[in-house]
Amino acid sequence: MSTKHRAPTQRDVARAAGVSQAAVSRWISGHGYVASDVRERIVKAVADLNYEPHPLARGLSSGTSDIIAIVLSNITNPWYPIVLDRITHVLQDLRLQVLLFNAAPPQSVDDVLPSVLRYRVKGVIITTAALSSRAALMCADQGVPVVLFNRSTRAGGVHSVSCDNADGGRMAADVLVRAGARRLGFIGGQHEASTSADRQRGFTEQLAEWGIELVAATDREFTYNWGFEATLELFSRHPQIDGLFCADDEIASGAVDALRYKLKKSIPDMVKVIGFDDHPVASNAAYQLTTIRQPVDEMIENALDMLLKGDMASPSLRLLKGELIKRASV
Repeated sequence: MSTKHRAPTQRDVARAAGVSQAAVSRWISGHGYVASDVRERIVKAVADLNYEPHPLARGLSSGTSDIIAIVLSNITNPWYPIVLDRITHVLQDLRLQVLLFNAAPPQSVDDVLPSVLRYRVKGVIITTAALSSRAALMCADQGVPVVLFNRSTRAGGVHSVSCDNADGGRMAADVLVRAGARRLGFIGGQHEASTSADRQRGFTEQLAEWGIELVAATDREFTYNWGFEATLELFSRHPQIDGLFCADDEIASGAVDALRYKLKKSIPDMVKVIGFDDHPVASNAAYQLTTIRQPVDEMIENALDMLLKGDMASPSLRLLKGELIKRASV
């Protein structure tokens, strides 16, 4: 077959150079002996054919690659496409390739990790999901550094970078109490998510500093529909609530609509609402959510610093401070 209308392959290079395909493979991977005259013929054939080794094939043959795997489990959350857009641009500027894996339920990170490692990736960034100690050990055994992004873990051998979610929860408590709210509720995301748990913990602890006890809390998922449903549920049992802290802005936007359109409560006069993340929806004129903005660019910078240094012997957790963004919901 003519190579005119397709990308040249190793076989084409071998044929043009008059050498074996195994010799071409050894030259590409840098492993194994290639005689100088053979090497010169291969280099000439590569130039003549404008041959570019396939990055996946190169990684599989050499045992390493310039590929960074990103594992997500909640790509429908509007905050993560923003993160993904920014992080892929940074990686491409570093001449690194991106391979995306979806660990959406019922799959877990542990389920997809063997597939990730088969690509001999340079490193793994895991977002919106947890990692077991067994999976962390699997990565360490293959010398692949792992960074959890916007998550923390007790698993050894794994780096983590996250917004300081507990501190963000404390900020939310201070804002609501200083605005006059005294009967406060919390609506969280997935129960197992460290982000939601840490935000609730910081919120509850700071309320205690004010001498205030949390009226009610509930959690399920980071979605608009859950925020709407949870608000109706909370207010059916605790109609006296005058302040809500929601674990993200999707939940908060659902809460705002439930309060306005179902419960006929004005915001912020009757109920004050604060979210987290600073999703695009937060600044929408229909919501104008007060929220805690995560330092996304700084988080990405720290994640890549830990990942590319590749030091798995001393895993670290970096917590970065969020920023209070004041709008009209408090």
